[in-house]
Amino acid sequence: PDRKNIGTERYTFTFTIRDSPSCFINVVSWGREEYIRGLSNSFRIGDCVVIENPLVQPKDSEKEERFSPSTSSSYRLLVSENFSTVRSCCNPEIETKLLSLLHLPIKDPQDYYSLGDIVHNGQSLNGNFINILAAVRSVGELKYFTTADRRKGQSWDNESMQLAQTWIPRETVLFIADVRVNYDGFRNCMTSTVNSKTIITTNPDTKEANLLFSFAKEYTEIGGLDDDDPEQANEVINLHSIVDVFTVQQIKNKAKDNVGKSDLIYGIVYAYITLLHIDSDVSKLIRSRCAR
Repeated sequence: PDRKNIGTERYTFTFTIRDSPSCFINVVSWGREEYIRGLSNSFRIGDCVVIENPLVQPKDSEKEERFSPSTSSSYRLLVSENFSTVRSCCNPEIETKLLSLLHLPIKDPQDYYSLGDIVHNGQSLNGNFINILAAVRSVGELKYFTTADRRKGQSWDNESMQLAQTWIPRETVLFIADVRVNYDGFRNCMTSTVNSKTIITTNPDTKEANLLFSFAKEYTEIGGLDDDDPEQANEVINLHSIVDVFTVQQIKNKAKDNVGKSDLIYGIVYAYITLLHIDSDVSKLIRSRCAR
């Protein structure tokens, strides 16, 4: 509620700006609904803007960083409806310089958890904010839900959802700073949630991200991320009915003969493992250690 104008509402809009690899600051604006909606719709993540006549304020680190991205500055900018202006930058030279910052993470590029680390630590990370470096395997469709009071809701904010729609599966690497991880008892796994503190860097220009991109590309080329056939996934296999024994060469020959066919081959192979892709989907495998 607006304390100065009883009976009216004040709205707020917060965003984060950056003009160098190490310097970024949060910007907050308060005002009428029309002004705030107009301001929030006037630019998108990745746009270059010019902010004129903002008020520089010391920030309350403990309070602000609970709901906004952690920044390197001890201050924040206040954009006023009456005195400040936010407009698009129309200088191509400046835009080119600033847009390169989109691919630099706001956190130390070596300060992150791998997905394996998250699974290994499990519930000990529940409720924590961490950084994640990972490749995009798939992008789901936008989904909405209805709240108890019949309002339409969504899990992510509009900007994050629009950003996610630009990601190309198996060709995009993300550095996600300050994402919240929680243990999901229903799914029996760890999940991550984007919130007002989170900043996502798409295809970061770092050594670690480039190595991950190369790995994801090579792994995709050998079929390591291929999706399961839905019909095969639902098929129940009686393991006791599999009695044929093959050598590795025999399997190669059968696979070559069955190219383009949907026939499945079941058999037993006695062999040593010479190569194992630990990042593959183990749900495709039925495995048992030889007792001999």
